[in-house]
Amino acid sequence: MKTGRNDPCPCGSRKKYKKCCANRSASSILQEMKEDIHNLIGGRSFGSIEEVQAVLDQYQQQKNEAPVEEFHGLSSAQMHRFLNLPFESPELITFPLEPAREPENKAAFLLSMLIEGIGEDGMKLTAKGNLGQKFCQAAHRQYYARYPDSFMANLSVRSELNFEPLHTIRLTAQLGGLVRKYKGRLLLTKKCKKALDRNGLRELYPLVLHAYIRKFNWAYRDRFQDIPFIQQSFLFTLYLLRKYGSTWRPATFYSDNYLRAFPMILEEIERKPFEEPKDTLQRCYILRALQRFAGFFGLADLEQISQGPINREYWVRSTGMLDEVVQWHLQS
Repeated sequence: MKTGRNDPCPCGSRKKYKKCCANRSASSILQEMKEDIHNLIGGRSFGSIEEVQAVLDQYQQQKNEAPVEEFHGLSSAQMHRFLNLPFESPELITFPLEPAREPENKAAFLLSMLIEGIGEDGMKLTAKGNLGQKFCQAAHRQYYARYPDSFMANLSVRSELNFEPLHTIRLTAQLGGLVRKYKGRLLLTKKCKKALDRNGLRELYPLVLHAYIRKFNWAYRDRFQDIPFIQQSFLFTLYLLRKYGSTWRPATFYSDNYLRAFPMILEEIERKPFEEPKDTLQRCYILRALQRFAGFFGLADLEQISQGPINREYWVRSTGMLDEVVQWHLQS
């Protein structure tokens, strides 16, 4: 039976076939499997087929648990859980509900402004259900005064949609159940008020972060194609930052190693006449995973080293907040 592109790869990596061995010839895969099996059971005596199967099962388990070079020390089994069960793998990682330190980053800053603007009485929304122009303009000024960006700071803000970071926080806060719309106003929910009373931003920040990871669409309004796998593999991005982020490195270091781990993602990239799929993926990954995720939520610092707003180049390093929001239990 032919292996489907979305079926588990028969090599045992636990990745989908299209993201693993689909790019390798059938003959090379078969030859590798024959050599492995020959080395494993050749010349040995077995009393039953069950004994043979037990040996093969043990071998497959050892293979799945062995570190993979492309995964930077993670095994195939660990990567499977990173990709498919990130919040249900306490033996590998846990996500504290409250960081030890007060979050000081772009996302937390805008969340604080939004909550303060809503207050006890709520905030009146526009006819289209967006935040009011005056609030957005004031938030825009304060945001770029704190986090300077000469190009973005000079953009005109006529509505919430012109200030992407605030729009993202408002939507994510709704997805996280912290704010809700009611009769033309934006209100704080009971969940939000209780968290505020208990621990303030220290409790609210993880709720928004998790909503962004699990519910927000990372492809929203960024003009790239969907590529949901970038969002699904968020934990591998954080793993790379934890492993290599103690020193400044170019953003392309992370995009290159991401592609090295998942080369078959290139098959999903729509071809353009003026750009190679690898370059498209690189730009998309840096924007979504590093700028709008790790950078926006304060898990990484990004320093722009290029001039102008187009195709920005960055140096990247991790921050102390990374180990506050993800606790790693991986054996070295």
